[in-house]
Amino acid sequence: MCLANIRQNGKAGKPLIKSVAYLKIDGNQIVAENLKGETEIINAKIIEIDFMNADIFVDKIVPESTPKNSNS
Repeated sequence: MCLANIRQNGKAGKPLIKSVAYLKIDGNQIVAENLKGETEIINAKIIEIDFMNADIFVDKIVPESTPKNSNS
């Protein structure tokens, strides 16, 4: 099983979230969850998905990105 990684601004971009098992797009928000059920929300837009390398590339990161506890 391959888990995805979210990266900012292309293949050489900064890794933002690793080992993403679930991804939901809600307007300009991306909700990502790992295998442990930990959820993180970032304000960004997906610009490219590389399925062969399990990378999701985003842009327009807004500083208000927040980690969320899945038990909330």
